[in-house]
Amino acid sequence: MTDYYADRIESEVYGSRLLIFKRRDVGDSYWFRAKIDGKNGYIRRSCKTANADEAMRVAHQQYDELRLRHVGGLSITKLTVEKFFEEWISRKRHNFTESRARWKAGVFERYMAGYFGKQEVSQLTKKLVDGYWDYRLDFWNTKEAAERIEINTKRAAAKSVSSHNVAKKASFATLKAEASLINEWLRAAVDEGHLQRTIKISAQDAVAKSERGSGYRDTFTDHEWRVLTANLFNFAHCKGAFADKRLHKLHRFQRRMLHCYVLLAASTGLRVGELQQLVWGDFDIRNDNNGNKVLIVQVRAETSKIRRARAAVAHSAHIIKILHDYKELCEETSSDELVFFNINKKIKGTVDLSVAFKKFLMRVDYDKREQGLRLSHNGKARTLYSLRHFFAISRLKQGVDVYALATAMGTGVNQIRNHYGRHISGDAFISELTKYQCKTGAAKKAAVIKQLVGMVESGVIDEDAALAAFKRVAESVR
Repeated sequence: MTDYYADRIESEVYGSRLLIFKRRDVGDSYWFRAKIDGKNGYIRRSCKTANADEAMRVAHQQYDELRLRHVGGLSITKLTVEKFFEEWISRKRHNFTESRARWKAGVFERYMAGYFGKQEVSQLTKKLVDGYWDYRLDFWNTKEAAERIEINTKRAAAKSVSSHNVAKKASFATLKAEASLINEWLRAAVDEGHLQRTIKISAQDAVAKSERGSGYRDTFTDHEWRVLTANLFNFAHCKGAFADKRLHKLHRFQRRMLHCYVLLAASTGLRVGELQQLVWGDFDIRNDNNGNKVLIVQVRAETSKIRRARAAVAHSAHIIKILHDYKELCEETSSDELVFFNINKKIKGTVDLSVAFKKFLMRVDYDKREQGLRLSHNGKARTLYSLRHFFAISRLKQGVDVYALATAMGTGVNQIRNHYGRHISGDAFISELTKYQCKTGAAKKAAVIKQLVGMVESGVIDEDAALAAFKRVAESVR
């Protein structure tokens, strides 16, 4: 190691604990080497000058700063947000599903790295963090973003090599998701000692209340769904307006894949990430009490957003035939093979059908709308997640028990209530609460039920009042 140093000069104040030197392998500038009490090893940094006196002055100044940071409990190494996030997502990857981890890394790379990336974690402030919204809201007006729209070299194996599909104006829901991710890695920075105090960011500071919208994704009306499925069949089998006779074999197969994917999503309510990671071994066909065939889909814990396994029952028996016909077209159908897939450089991986679904909806002729079924009557865009919402709303309208639905969809009762409460059938709700016969307290019970139904139909539920009402109903049936 002796050959590593040249022109070594020790500090007159700190002795060998602080010295400056020149590296034989790098330029002519001085570097300093510092030893901080209580910390293992040395810290070496460039003084960025070839003048010995100036280099010693810089060394003393930075040495004093390092000692103060150490005493104050701060990291003495310069850790950038970009480096911290990279290490954090790598350590925590096992806690997320593959698709969730990919989303976190992708959002950070696309939006957050440009703003936070080179910042030192320990130097983050509330003001600096809140400044992200100004950067984010103007992002697609920047030169960098304009170039990325045309071609994005970081989107290998993604839905496209450009970003034409991205929404130039982020929705409130999108910003809420980004705020959640930022808060997640900020908490981790505090827990690991890189940041002295907790900093939080809120999407409410980015969008005025009047511009936030309802936050609900748009789904399909019953008539729209009938039109959609009829067109989807023709699309999959290249009939009518979708004949497209010049399509080659791969494109025909991809149409059949989309057909099966859409109907399975609408019949089970699975999340997009869960559908992407389905393998053939996750399907099971059984007979119900009436001898009818029923499709059971096993959602594995490692593919679930909430990391909890569950079984989803397909609502439509028709999906069994659709799945069977699609399976016959697939070359590899062993139990561990992906059901929906993309092949990139001869490697099979998960597939993103969001753009294919969007393009299909735009081709459906409906009510003279310029973009077909892509947008609802009030202009809100439909996505693959609209299929999950269609499933939930359809089941609620049919009177399916809210608790059973929440279990099947892998979510909480509150989530079902908050997103779909306005669709719960009042008659079904009353029937559920009155299924037990009781000869006493009928008037009291009826009043409580009326109160509960009113809250559900309005979509505004007072938690305390609802719990108290449920308690009174339970007491009346004992």
